[in-house]
Amino acid sequence: MTTKKMSVSISSDLAVFIHNYKTSKDCKSVSQVIEAALILLRDQDLENAYKEADKEIESEWEVVAGDGLKNEAW
Repeated sequence: MTTKKMSVSISSDLAVFIHNYKTSKDCKSVSQVIEAALILLRDQDLENAYKEADKEIESEWEVVAGDGLKNEAW
């Protein structure tokens, strides 16, 4: 994995949280804590996108769901 160095400014409260999390979870670095948090945010966005796509598909599915097959056929 290629890495890129960045500089960010965060509140003191978040800095304390990151430090405490790093210590309590035995993370190797602050970067590891930030990376884990960003992965969670990315996964959350992806999950929300799948939910939205599912809503679109589900409404289209209802049209074909009553195509004459009975439950016993499944």
